[in-house]
Amino acid sequence: MLKAEYIEPEVVYGPQEAFYAEKESLPIESTAGRVCSEFVMCYPPGIPILAPGERITDEILTYIRYARKKGCQMTGPEDMTIARLNVVK
Repeated sequence: MLKAEYIEPEVVYGPQEAFYAEKESLPIESTAGRVCSEFVMCYPPGIPILAPGERITDEILTYIRYARKKGCQMTGPEDMTIARLNVVK
């Protein structure tokens, strides 16, 4: 089990700027280093893992895989299976 579930975000763009920016959908394993343009939350507890404008890191991708393996439902992204994420183009 992960010891700490909080991952300090690296904010690159404001949420509104990233949400409305030109975006592309990529396989999740190809998104490290890119800037997310949508929300990704796992429920429970329903707290965002990623918000628009935040850089996607390997640590975040590891946490998403961990949360899915533990049975958390992912909410927020366009692709609810989390096979793909929308990122700023």
